[in-house]
Amino acid sequence: MGECSNCKVCCTLSVVTELDKKAGETCSKCTTSGCSIYGNHPQVCKDFECAYYQGGTNEELRPDKCGVMFFKKTDRIFCGIKVPDIQVTDLAMGQIKSLNKQGYSVVLLEIGEKPYIMLANTHITEDIYKEYTEVLKKHGNI
Repeated sequence: MGECSNCKVCCTLSVVTELDKKAGETCSKCTTSGCSIYGNHPQVCKDFECAYYQGGTNEELRPDKCGVMFFKKTDRIFCGIKVPDIQVTDLAMGQIKSLNKQGYSVVLLEIGEKPYIMLANTHITEDIYKEYTEVLKKHGNI
């Protein structure tokens, strides 16, 4: 399991409607020592599973270091959100290629930009886009 340390990228990139927090804004509950309402934090925060935190063994893949926050969206899709003002590293690009080889398509997002889909070999763009859109609708993101 990875260690968040001083990362806190999820506290900036995530949308948290319960706190009226938009993507790209640092959460008002985020402090230098972590979440000031941890334990009473919104369900969307409790449900979020950063891929680095879940299985990170290489600290250079921590979102604030590699430039991408990865998380699993479905059994076929991982998302990666580009961290503003941090260059996407070769290691992060290697992670995307590794996920593709494992059979995951990666939807790469950048705040204010259209999603970019990096397909696994057996996937079709239209199918992945439809699946991704259905997940967003289900969770009220569109």
